[in-house]
Amino acid sequence: MAELFDENEGYTVTARKWRPRVFDDVTSQEFITKTLRNAIKNSRISHAYLFCGPRGVGKTTVARLLAMSLNCTDLQPNGEPCNKCDSCREIINDNRNHPDVFEIDGASNRNIEDVRELKEKVKYGPVRSKFKIFIIDEVHMLTGASFNALLKTLEEPPPYVVFIFATTSPEKVPLTILGRCQKFDFKRLTIKEIESRLKFISEEEKIKIDDESLFFIAKKGDGSMRDAQGLFDMSAAYCDNNITFDKLKTFFNLAESDVYFHITDLIKSKDGNTLLNYFDELMSKGYDMQIFLDGLTGHYRNLLVSCSAGDTSLILESENVKQKYKDYLDRFTEIEIINSLKLILQTEYTFKYSSNQRTLIEALLIELIKYTDTRDLSQILDDLKELKSGSKGEVSTFTAGIKTAPKSVSSAGSVTPVNKAPSEKTNDITEKTVTAVLDISAESQNLNSHWISIKDQIKSERKWVYSIIKDTTFEQDEKSNYVIRVDDTSYELVDGYKDYLSGKISKYFGTPLAVNLMKSSEFVSSYVQNKAADPPSEENESDNYERLRSILIKDFNAKEIN
Repeated sequence: MAELFDENEGYTVTARKWRPRVFDDVTSQEFITKTLRNAIKNSRISHAYLFCGPRGVGKTTVARLLAMSLNCTDLQPNGEPCNKCDSCREIINDNRNHPDVFEIDGASNRNIEDVRELKEKVKYGPVRSKFKIFIIDEVHMLTGASFNALLKTLEEPPPYVVFIFATTSPEKVPLTILGRCQKFDFKRLTIKEIESRLKFISEEEKIKIDDESLFFIAKKGDGSMRDAQGLFDMSAAYCDNNITFDKLKTFFNLAESDVYFHITDLIKSKDGNTLLNYFDELMSKGYDMQIFLDGLTGHYRNLLVSCSAGDTSLILESENVKQKYKDYLDRFTEIEIINSLKLILQTEYTFKYSSNQRTLIEALLIELIKYTDTRDLSQILDDLKELKSGSKGEVSTFTAGIKTAPKSVSSAGSVTPVNKAPSEKTNDITEKTVTAVLDISAESQNLNSHWISIKDQIKSERKWVYSIIKDTTFEQDEKSNYVIRVDDTSYELVDGYKDYLSGKISKYFGTPLAVNLMKSSEFVSSYVQNKAADPPSEENESDNYERLRSILIKDFNAKEIN
């Protein structure tokens, strides 16, 4: 009956069939394997080891290799197991028959009764080997009582006992356990390391695979060799041992890079109608919205890196895709990408809590259109200087990176709004044009009055943010630091939008400002608390109008056209 289940006759998944048999075959963990081999050669064996790291990086594999080396009857001079003796072969066969090596799942054997049973086994020496070895996987799943019961045994075990613990969450392991183990941190595997191993396996298994598919599977493995090998098995089965990227795109329902490039093209061209129709097509094909949003985040990250660094060396993509990003270097400004990426990250944060996720993404795509053609404040000031000198016949007025209606400049230097009635000529230039040149140090007594104007801007852009900041104030603390004073109960909500609020304040005053949040209960003002400022009256708006008018006439030689 046993012959029916002989592993040599049946199929074995890649992760098990190609599990490393010697330390040299372990990928990307040279520091750990070298240390263990030297310890074995020099007989410096610890009674307890703790292997930490992400899933699928080789923790259990190295634990088995260590067990094989410790009990190997024909140990190699370099500390490697022979893989031929009875002890090695029994451990290779998933440790099913070895009387002195025990693999325990910490998740299903976590209670104190299981630990007591383990302690009973520790009392008796090995049956036929040099060491009795206990490998406990996911050891952090043990209960607190179980850890306490294990402490004394772990601190002073018999000389023939070796404990090997493995965990993906070392922070959950009590310090009393950590202090009694030699701790080894396994690192995530790189895409190139996974690619190299998969290429070797495909050659040995006579499976054809193109470079783009190899890169995709290695990248999707996310640092885990086991995950990548699982995807490799699925791909080989679907593609009938001839893996091509075109087939994988269909199999994984993959939104390829061209999808995101096309979306950014539509955003850049401000074609909202086509953009929403294209997104609807993607959804009708069954694309997962979470994967789509993750891909959009990665795409804008790649745009930012290529735009900021001037090359694509830091982008984790195939050479064909890297070339596409090179072609996009001059299409976007850094400030455009940064603002867009911040908006996408904010949407990612709220996505999982949203009851209407599709509408959230559609709103995101339309809002991204508003971030096109945004400009840095220094560029705005340069345009204003050129306008003052009369070197430009036509200029577009930008306020805090937001484009407003273009104005034409006559030969006399007068500024006339295009397609505007004469009575609207001053209203077209928003209050932000004036506040962009405000001296904040001179306005320190009126910070909250300006904060009301900023909140009005936020209300028109993001009503949700306004709803949680409407009762906040903008002040200076006792050290003259700029702070947004928040009610204690609303602090956590507002903290998620701190960068956004700081950016709005900096744009309003036309200078980068460090703005912090402070709970009302902790706030100490540098000024005597006065009565809260009233909302701007019609008289204040008239003063702003006259102030703007005088700036245009005095600094830019503008003349009013009646």
